[in-house]
Amino acid sequence: MKIILIFSLPAVALIYFSYSLVHSNYIKYQESTSYASSAKHTHILSKLIHNLQLERGLSAGYIVSKNETIKKNLKKQYNLTDDSYKNLINFSNEHPQFIKKFKKMKIIRQKLLTGKLNFSDEIKYYNGLNKDLLNAISLLMHNLKSKLYNGKALIELQKLKEYLGQERAYSYNQILARNKNEKYIKYIQLLQKKEEKLKTIFSVCASTNTRHLFKQIVHKETLEKMNHLRKIFYLKKLSSKEDAKIWFQITSQYITQIYNVSSQILNTILKDAVRTQKDIRKVFIFTVILWILSILSFLFLVYILNALINKEEKLLKRIRIASYTFDSHEAIVITDKNGIVLEVNKSFTRITGYEADEIIGHTTKILKSDKHSREFYANMWGQLLTSGKWSGDIYNKRKNGEIYPERLSISAIKNENGDIINFIAQFYDISDLRSAQEEAVYQANHDFLTGLFNRKLLLQRLHEENSKALRHNFIHAFLFIDLDNFKSVNDTYGHHIGDELLIQVSQRMKSLLREEDILARMSGDEFAVILVNIANSKEAAKKYAEKKCQSIIDALSQAFVIEGNEIYIGASIGIKIFPDEKNNIEDIINDADKAMYVSKKHGKNSCSLYCEI
Repeated sequence: MKIILIFSLPAVALIYFSYSLVHSNYIKYQESTSYASSAKHTHILSKLIHNLQLERGLSAGYIVSKNETIKKNLKKQYNLTDDSYKNLINFSNEHPQFIKKFKKMKIIRQKLLTGKLNFSDEIKYYNGLNKDLLNAISLLMHNLKSKLYNGKALIELQKLKEYLGQERAYSYNQILARNKNEKYIKYIQLLQKKEEKLKTIFSVCASTNTRHLFKQIVHKETLEKMNHLRKIFYLKKLSSKEDAKIWFQITSQYITQIYNVSSQILNTILKDAVRTQKDIRKVFIFTVILWILSILSFLFLVYILNALINKEEKLLKRIRIASYTFDSHEAIVITDKNGIVLEVNKSFTRITGYEADEIIGHTTKILKSDKHSREFYANMWGQLLTSGKWSGDIYNKRKNGEIYPERLSISAIKNENGDIINFIAQFYDISDLRSAQEEAVYQANHDFLTGLFNRKLLLQRLHEENSKALRHNFIHAFLFIDLDNFKSVNDTYGHHIGDELLIQVSQRMKSLLREEDILARMSGDEFAVILVNIANSKEAAKKYAEKKCQSIIDALSQAFVIEGNEIYIGASIGIKIFPDEKNNIEDIINDADKAMYVSKKHGKNSCSLYCEI
C-alpha cells in the first residue's frame, strides 16, 4: 500500500497540472476560433468592396460615354459583385443594414443602363455603400491581434484602396466627358492628397513584415505609370476612349495589387489561427492520452506487484516476454538463437498476413522477398552476431505474395554468461512513407497547375540533353514561349480563368510534340520546349524548329472557350539551336529569350531564330 501511495501522489499531481493546461488551452482555442472567424469575415467584406469599386469605376465611364464595351464589362462585373454579396449573406447575418441598401442596387443599375442616372447620384450611392462596409471592416479588424500584422495597418490599407477607387471613377468619368467639371477635378486632387496621407500613416503603423509584403506585391512601375497618367490628365492630354481604357487598366492593376496585399495578410492571419487551433487540439489529445496512460500505468503497476508476490518464475518469464509485445503499433517477432519463431504480436499479423499459429515454429525465411543478395544477409548476420544489433530498410513478402518495404531493427538477448539465447525483431511497413517521398520528389519537379516540368527539372533535362548532344552529335532546339495578351485575360476574367487557360494551353502544345520532346512551364505565362535530335544539320534543324513553332502559334491562336467566354491569345517564340561552342545551358535559355523579345517587337504571335554573330 505504501508503494501504491508513493506512485499515486505523482499521478494525482500530473492530472491536476494537465487539467490546468487543458483549461488554459481551451480559452486560447475559443479566442483563436473567434480570431479565424474575424479574418474570414474581413476577407469576404474586402472582396465585396473590391467588386463594388470596380462596378463604380465602370459605371462612371459608361454614364458619359455609353460605350458598348464598357456596358458589356459592367454587366459581367454585376455578376461578380452579386456573388460577393451572396457570400457575405451566407457567411453572416450580422449586416441587416446592408440588405436594404443592396436591394436599391437593382434600381440604380437599371437607371444607369437606361441613361436615367447622373454621375453625382451614382458616385454618391457607391461611396456611401463602401463607407458602411469599411466601417464594418474596422470593427472586425480590432479583433485581429497578430505579432506579425496589425489591424490598424489593414484599416488604413482599405481606406487607401477606397480613395484610389474613387479617383479611378472620377478620372475615368472626366476623361470620357466632353465637358470637364472643375469641381470634380479639384475633388480628384483632394483624393490624391488623402492617398498620400494614408500611405504615410500605413508606413508608420505597419509592421516590418507588412511593409515588406507591400513592397513585394505592389509594383513600383505600376505606380510610376499611374503618376505619369495623372500628370498628363491635368495637362488635359487624356481625352480619348483609348486613354480612358489605359487609365482604367493601370489604376485597376494598382488597386488589385493593394487588394492582394490585404488578402495575403488576412490569409496569413487565418493560417496562424488555424495552426494555433491545430496545436491546441494536439495538446488536448496528448493530455487525454497522458491521463489514460497514467491510469493504465497505475493499474499495471498494481498487477505487476501482485504478480511478483503470487506467481512463480515461469509465469514471471511469460510476463517479461508479453511486455515486449504489449500494445505496440510495430510488428514484433521473438525467436530463439537459431531464428525459430517463438512469439509474434497482433501488428505482425496485420502487416504480414500470417497468424501466430502459421509462423510460430518456422524460421523467418518464410518472409524473404528474394530482392536482396546473399552478401546482404551475410553482412546483416555478421553485424548482428558481432555487435548484437542491426537496423535498416529491407524488402519482405506478405502471405499473399505482395512485396513491401519495411524498416527493421533486430536486437540480440543474452543470458548471464553473455551467450545469445533469443532475438527480438521490430519492424513497420514504410510503403506509405516511400510513396510520400516519391510524391514529394514529383511535386518538387513539376508545375502544380499544369503538371508540366517546372524550371528546376527543365534545367536538369536541358543539361542532360546538351551533354548527350555533345557525345552523339545530336542537334536539338530550345523554344522560349511567351503568351501574348495573357495578363489582360487575368485582369478581365479573373485568375481562375487565367489558370484554366494555362492548363488548356499546355494541353494544346503537348499534343503537337513528340513523346521524346520536353515541355515545361518556366513561370507565369512562360513555357519552354526542348525539341530532341531533330535533324542531321543545323539548317534542317532550323527549318524543323520554325515549322514546329508555327504549328504552336496556329494552335494557340485558335479560340479558347472557358466558362462560356471566347478568349483569344497568341504566342511569341524564340528559337535557339544547340549545342554550340558556348556549351552553357544558361546561354541557351538567354539566347532563346532574346529571340523571343525580337518576336514581341515584330508584332507578337510570331517566332524568331537566334543567330549568333
